[in-house]
Amino acid sequence: MNLAPSAQRFPELFPFHVVVDSTLVIRQLGPALQRLLGPDVCGAPLLEQARLHRPPLPEPSLSGLARLSHKLIVLEFPKLPLQLKGQLLVEEPYALFLSTPVVSSLDRLSSLGIRLSDIARHDALADALVMLQTKDITIADRVQRRTSDLELLATRDALTGVGNRLLFNREISAALAEQRDRGVPLVLLLVDVDHFKRFNDRHGHPAGDACLRGVAQRLVELVGRSGDRVYRYGGEEFAVLLPATDLAGGQKVAERIIAGFARAPLQLDPQLEAMPCNPRITVSAGVACADPRLQGSQPSGATGTMDATLLIAKADKALYQAKHGGRSRFVSLA
Repeated sequence: MNLAPSAQRFPELFPFHVVVDSTLVIRQLGPALQRLLGPDVCGAPLLEQARLHRPPLPEPSLSGLARLSHKLIVLEFPKLPLQLKGQLLVEEPYALFLSTPVVSSLDRLSSLGIRLSDIARHDALADALVMLQTKDITIADRVQRRTSDLELLATRDALTGVGNRLLFNREISAALAEQRDRGVPLVLLLVDVDHFKRFNDRHGHPAGDACLRGVAQRLVELVGRSGDRVYRYGGEEFAVLLPATDLAGGQKVAERIIAGFARAPLQLDPQLEAMPCNPRITVSAGVACADPRLQGSQPSGATGTMDATLLIAKADKALYQAKHGGRSRFVSLA
């Protein structure tokens, strides 16, 4: 395979990269990886030589790899006692895995014969190789902490601690793809804090921030199931994804959320001045469901095939009607 001019520096920048073609046959390895695996690996099927450790491959095809684009990928070669972590870039007819090696200890680096020249200059492993005699430091720990911190910063809302808009956009697309593949429904709830602007103007921004933190915490508690996900969608609006849930199930969750806020005040910081420390806050919600099992006649609020934009639009329209129909209620649309 001939690299495009813009990609000529891949061997230097990513010595452990992997390129596969549309049939998932390995067409190129980074120089360091090829030295460790041997030249015979090029031309062999990727899935015979390596295992996608995380996340699982949706299907053994280039389109399956494409669905993992821009996610953190962990690839393992049984011949090597190390993992490769990185990101997939798919541009038909090729897929490019830009990766860096992760090993369990510095001693393992020596046993593998990984050299400083095998590591990209920007890679943290270059520093580690220079410090091989420092036995109490492991590459895996350093990389894992750094990766975890970066993932958390990139995908969590700084104010409330729930998932942010970036994570929501990524996960709703993945959830819709999964529900289509598995033939199971998916529910989206958009939840908005009633009269939040009035509350914020009256009590001030610190109180408004405390209110949003309290709303996020209560939403997580009321949603309940570990597989369900809560995100701050923007401002005082939150999104809830309910995988493998039909419209009736989504309506039950919406009822629980509305009742849970109406029943008891939020427990906020009593040190905040000029506001009640236990304000009574209500919310409104819009419910929409994508259900591939539905054919022909569909219940209110459900549809068979839907992309993320349409599902969000339907939930947003339902939320608008709930807000303008009296608040502290939910609406699901046909």
